Amino acid sequence: MKWLRRLVNRYPNQLLLLLSLGVLVCFAFPQIGRISYVFYSLIALLLTCGPAGRGHSSAMDDRLYRALGAVAVAAMWVWLITPMNLLASGVPLALSWSVLVGWSLVRMIQSLAAHAQITRPLLLGAIAGYLHLGLTAGLVMGAVETIQPGSFQPLELTKAALASGDLSVIESSGAFAEINYFAFVCLTTVGFGDINPALPLARMLSVVTSIAGPLYLAVVMGVLIGRFAGSAQSSGSSD
Repeated sequence: MKWLRRLVNRYPNQLLLLLSLGVLVCFAFPQIGRISYVFYSLIALLLTCGPAGRGHSSAMDDRLYRALGAVAVAAMWVWLITPMNLLASGVPLALSWSVLVGWSLVRMIQSLAAHAQITRPLLLGAIAGYLHLGLTAGLVMGAVETIQPGSFQPLELTKAALASGDLSVIESSGAFAEINYFAFVCLTTVGFGDINPALPLARMLSVVTSIAGPLYLAVVMGVLIGRFAGSAQSSGSSD
């Protein structure tokens, strides 16, 4: 699969953006919602094993980062196939993906800051990072809903599943599109008010997501504006 490796090495930011958009498309059409978790897995692998995951850090940090990606993917699939009445199955997912997205965004911003000029892949990577933040928030919120049923009202997504006793998360995956919608509402600080966090953990997660969205935009815009100003100054000096 040399062609696939070359594709990943050459277009990491473009692929990350396409995979993130793929998740959103899956949630827009609930009948194919289960495919979204394949895209989640590919996103984690691309971030940690592809060029997008190679930051300016030590070899030990890179190995830990790749291991975290593998743990996050494994935790997600264990959560998906575990009966929903096993409430603790979402804990490893929430922890691993929260750390993964934080570490990924730090490395991504470091990579953006290392570029001397603004390029199309650079902009696509910035957009993909923002979508990745929202999608991860939605995934973690979904895990919180299974850990503490009724965290987000008036959804009550897990009530029927808990009553049946043997229904897995992936068999109810279509309903979690609504939680991802709420995650992006928090990320963009729109606040429609049709879904509300009802329990303390859900409320704090919503607050953190609402802070992370504008903070990411402020940092990335600062980096991009600095690079644009530097490029313009260099062009003026050469003239």
